[in-house]
Formats: sequence, C-alpha cells, structure tokens
Amino acid sequence: MNETLLFSYHDTAVYSGDPMSLREGQWLNDAMLSFYYEYLTHEILRGDNSVLLLKPTLVQCLRLQQDAESLRSALPADMHAKELIFIPINNSNSFVHVEGGSGSHWSLLVYVKHTNPTYHYYDSMANMNYQYALAVKSKLDAILLGTANPVPPMITHSCPQQENGSDCGIFVILFTDLLSRRYNDLRLPPQPAPPKRPHKHSADPDAVRHAASIALQNRRNSAQPQSLLARRQPSALRDGKDEGNGVIRRPMSPFVAGGEWDRVAVRPSLMVAPVADRTFWWIDYSDLCNPLKARTTLQALVNDHCVRYGNRAPII
Repeated sequence: MNETLLFSYHDTAVYSGDPMSLREGQWLNDAMLSFYYEYLTHEILRGDNSVLLLKPTLVQCLRLQQDAESLRSALPADMHAKELIFIPINNSNSFVHVEGGSGSHWSLLVYVKHTNPTYHYYDSMANMNYQYALAVKSKLDAILLGTANPVPPMITHSCPQQENGSDCGIFVILFTDLLSRRYNDLRLPPQPAPPKRPHKHSADPDAVRHAASIALQNRRNSAQPQSLLARRQPSALRDGKDEGNGVIRRPMSPFVAGGEWDRVAVRPSLMVAPVADRTFWWIDYSDLCNPLKARTTLQALVNDHCVRYGNRAPII
C-alpha cells in the first residue's frame, strides 16, 4: 500500500496512514510517538539542551543489536552530558517498524544523571515490558557510564494504568510530557521577591495607604484567569516582549489548560539542574488528561502541522 507523505517535521516524516493510529482503539505507531517527541524537543523544551528524547526506532536498534558499541556513532555525541533522557520501550522483535508484527506494548524508561545516575521506569500495564527495559538499560549503561562505574539502579514506579489494550503509547506520551515539563519548569528563572509590607503599626499613614492600594491591585489581578506557570513568571517575561539575553519563547503543553498557544518565556542562561526528589517522579491519575482527550489533542496538533509544513490536513 502506497502512502502519501503528509509533512516532514525536523527528523520525522509523517505519512497518510500514520495519523490513523490516533483514532480511538488504535495502537499508537512509532511515527506518531516520534512526531510528538520532536515537538517536545523543538517547541516545549526549546532552549533546554539538558534533556534528550530518544526516537523509538533508535531505542529498538539499541535493544536488539548485539554490539551496542556499534551504535555509538548513531547516538547523539553529547548524550553522556544530558541530565535527563527519555527512552520509549517497545516489545517488538523488529528493528525498524515497531508498529507492526510482534509489537504490542509501549512503556517508558527515564535516565537521570544528576549526582547519582538512576533509571525510572513507568509501565501502564503492570510492568509488562520490564524485561525489555532492563535490556535497554544494560546497553545504555555500557555507553553512558562504561564498565568502571557502579551500575545505576532502576526504580519501578506505580503509575496510572490503561483500561484497554491500545492506550499504552498515549500513556508514554503523557508520562513524557508531564515529567519533561516538570523538569523544565524547575529550571525557570525565579520570580522576584515581593516588596516588604510596612509594619501594621507604622506611624507613616502614606505608607499604610500605599500598602493597601497594592494589596487591592493584587487582588484584582489575581481575579484574572492565568495558568499556574504564567503566575510563576515575572511580568517582564509574560508581556510578550523580547527581553534579549537568551530569552526564548515557548508554548505550553497542548495537554494542559491554555493549550499550546499559552506562551511563556525562559532564560536558558539562568538554568541550573534541579534536584528531582521523590515527589518529582510521582505520577497520579489527576496529573494526566483523559487518554481519549489526548488522542483528540494529538489529532489537532498533527492537522496543524500538516497545514504548516505540508500541503493539506489529514482526514482522521
């Protein structure tokens, strides 16, 4: 069956049959997963070079290739310097097309460098892919750390579980989206401290009136609907102006309130590697949107990119 190229987005090509995997009840293919990983990298995480999202086909080759060293040239040259690496795991026995043949489940492995390297594993179907994640981990250990360093642990996390046999890929996208945003948000410039309020027994009536005026204005401003991330931003970074000094405009995740058009700004020069504690890795059902809503959101995102980078929107 000949398929038409819909659009190319960075290193991912999307064909006419790929968006069909976004329909309800369909198993997400590697092209759609690769597309959203590209979108995360170049839009939502733009300017943050400490995060790496590996393509599914590259992870598949890494798992099935006997000699992992032979794949070193295909991996990013600065991979060892990344603070956070997202690794989609699939149980297919095929090197290239993981959407067909024996593949039936997606899960997520996350490598965090920090002080003590650790792997974190998320599986929406009771650790069905655990052995495949271990196989990929062993290959990455040799490439990232060599044989002289201690073997990092792999922590298996309790996480939301799918209610059918087809939403595993959607959960991998939602897990990746949530954790990458959490990490990126921790690296945003801190909000300046508010001015000190005068003591309530201050003898200066003008200072008291000024403080009351500021409090009233703050209450009025807080009544305006804003996203949580927008409230954390200094006003100079929210007004849409180009501040220079490396400020980068980026969209919010399409899965959160406000959608991809709720734009914020980050200053990469101020970024530092945050400390990711236990609460960082916890994912609850309330943290994720409904999988069916996620499919609809991804369909809209694909349609938008068809218009931007291709000739037409696909019929999904």
